Formats: sequence, C-alpha cells, structure tokens
Amino acid sequence: MKLGHARHNLTPDGEFYLIGYRSDNRMYPSSGVHDEIFCNSLLFEQDGKEIFLFSADYLEFEEEMAEDVKTLMHNRFGIERDAVLLCATHNHSSVVSYHKGWYTGKFDQKYYDFLLEIIQQSYLDCKANAQEITAKLGKKVILGYYGNRNHPGKPADNEVIVVKFFDRHGNAIAGLVNWAVHSTVISADNTWLTSELAGEVSKKLESVFGFYPAMVVGAAGDCSNRNERQGNDFKELERVSTALAAEIAAIPVEQELTLNEIRYQTVYHTVHHNMEFVHKELREEIAKYQKKLETETDPKKIEFFEKKITNLSKEMEQNHFHLDAKGLVFHLGDIQLFVFPGELSSRFGIEMKAACPVQGIVCGYTNGYYGYFMPVEEYGLSFETIGSPIPKKEPEKMVAKMIEASKRLQ
Repeated sequence: MKLGHARHNLTPDGEFYLIGYRSDNRMYPSSGVHDEIFCNSLLFEQDGKEIFLFSADYLEFEEEMAEDVKTLMHNRFGIERDAVLLCATHNHSSVVSYHKGWYTGKFDQKYYDFLLEIIQQSYLDCKANAQEITAKLGKKVILGYYGNRNHPGKPADNEVIVVKFFDRHGNAIAGLVNWAVHSTVISADNTWLTSELAGEVSKKLESVFGFYPAMVVGAAGDCSNRNERQGNDFKELERVSTALAAEIAAIPVEQELTLNEIRYQTVYHTVHHNMEFVHKELREEIAKYQKKLETETDPKKIEFFEKKITNLSKEMEQNHFHLDAKGLVFHLGDIQLFVFPGELSSRFGIEMKAACPVQGIVCGYTNGYYGYFMPVEEYGLSFETIGSPIPKKEPEKMVAKMIEASKRLQ
C-alpha cells in the first residue's frame, strides 16, 4: 500500500471569532492567537482505490460542508466521495470562521474558501509524496489524565492506539494517534485561539516520532479530563499535553500490520419521531429551573437559570425530528476504520473495537455532527441525553449495524 502525508497551518489572519461552549464571549472577537492550529492529512492508495483522511484542530464539520467537499474532491481528483474523511479533534477553543451554521453567525467566506484550498492542496501534497510503506501498531491503556466525565471511576475508553508508517529504508514518515477524549482542557472563559489538547500532543510528539501524527478522536462522547484536571488554563494544558505525549511516545510500536486492500461499507439508520418524549423531558427540566428561581438570591445563579429556561423553551418549538444517520466502515487489511459523524459513548467504541476481526480504529466527529449517541442506561442521568432527540435504543441499533458491516468486510 502507498501512503502520502501533509500538514498545513489553519490559523486565521486578522480579526476572527472562536467556536465552542456556546458561551457569550463567542459573540465577540478573539483576543488573538495563543498557539497556531493545524491539519494533518493521510492518503492511503491501493490498486486505484484511495482513502483521504483530513484531521483538523476544529470543533466539528457540518454535514452539508462535508458533502460539498466530497463532491469537490471527486469532481477534481476522481476520489470516491465516501473515501473523503474530514475529522475534527473537537477543539472548543478553535476558530468558527468555516462554520456556516454556528449560532453566533460569524461565518467568514474568505476563510471558508481558504479552507477548501487547504483541503485540496493537502490531497495534492499527499499524492506527490505517496510511497510504498509498511506499518506497525502499538496500544496501551493510559490512566490518570482523562476518563468517564459523567461517572468518575466508571469505565471509559482509555486505550490509546498508535500507528506508524515506514518507508522502504525503515524510517517512520507519518502516523496517527487514536484516542477517545474531548480536546477540552481550557475553560469556556478562554478567548484565545489554541490547538488544545489534541493539537498540543501532536506538536510534542513530533520531536520523538519525527513527524506530526494525525490525531483521530474516537468514541469520546462521555470522556474528558473534567475529573482529572488540576486547572483549566494554559498552564494545565501544558502539564497534561506534556505528560500524555510522554506516555504515548513510550508505547512500543511493534505489531506489524498488513495493509493490502481498500474496501468499505456504508451504514444507514433512520430516526424519525414527533418530539413528544423530548418535549416531556424539556418541560420537566424547565419546571426544575423555575422552582429553583423561586428561592434563589444569587444574581449570577438567577441569570443562569433564566438563560437555561429560555434555551429550553426554544427547543420546545421543534415539533418533529428526522435523521438519516450515515456511518462507514473501511477495511484496509489489518486495520478497519469505523467512521461516525458525532459523539459516540465510550462503551460503543469499546464494543466496536472488541467485535472487529482486525484492529478497529474509531473515527468520531467525522463528516458531520449528529450530536450524542449514548447507551440506554445513560438516559436521564446526564446532559448528553436529557432533551436529546435520539430515542433510547436507537444508538445501539446504529452501532450493531456498524459491527455487522465490520464482520462482513473481513
């Protein structure tokens, strides 16, 4: 198999705004650049088939944009539309300029056009340096830096997978790190652009690996360092990213992989309902905050409760929900990629990798954003499920389809 790689700077020029957290400060210009954001790309080629993976220090990619990019890449380069993977590291302190639908309305057409050019140039760079490679894998469960953010001490997907690609001389030229953790060390009060946890770990690994690995975030819907962090500022980001980079760099990468074919299966699952059960949950939440307002005297808490009531009331205006969820499973030989446009529970990531006949790598936050897909036992216990338009047991059905596709591809 041939592999090409590329890295480009995504840092905006001039005035720009941040994305993430839905905090009020996202309505105002960023304070500037704390550290630059980047994209890392990998292009797999085998027998005329390709997979182009573009990993960026962004919050998410809109499905409409991803579809436009797929068409653009297919029309210009001939690559199959579904073989274009736009992966976000889920950085809540990134730039909003490329995002047409974000509630702040700070879309920037000039930056969007710049991003489209970067994606195309990344592909061309990969094509230009593509060469025959061999691959090796290593993995390790790393504890102490992140975990289940809703239930401290409960199971989370703490397995970190490292894949390195070597040229014919045995030199490591590119690779990826697959983990399941929100890239959210910095708090919502931050107004500086940063590559956050995933981006900083990639930068620090370069001095050891000899290349910047693509950071691929897996099933991280309920995984973050919320309960493990010792702060939420740039000092803490430096501490955690340095420690994690050292842990990852020490993982022995010795398992030889045979990458000799590219096949994939598209998985669809439709969700459709009238929002009745969602409205019931929203009414209960509104009633809770209204009751708290009756006795609250702290002005800040009163403001927070009123804002929650306003936001929940707006959600009540939606009277039907329809989603044609689309996932993908790619088979490359000794590796399979599970591609999902949203936030899967860590339990699902663990299940998919365990059921995979080869080494499974979960690519969350890829080619769209469907929100949270959580297991039935989580409903009503955490904010990811309260008011969620995804009914109970539908996530399990989608995951079961992806596991079945994985087995059929072997």
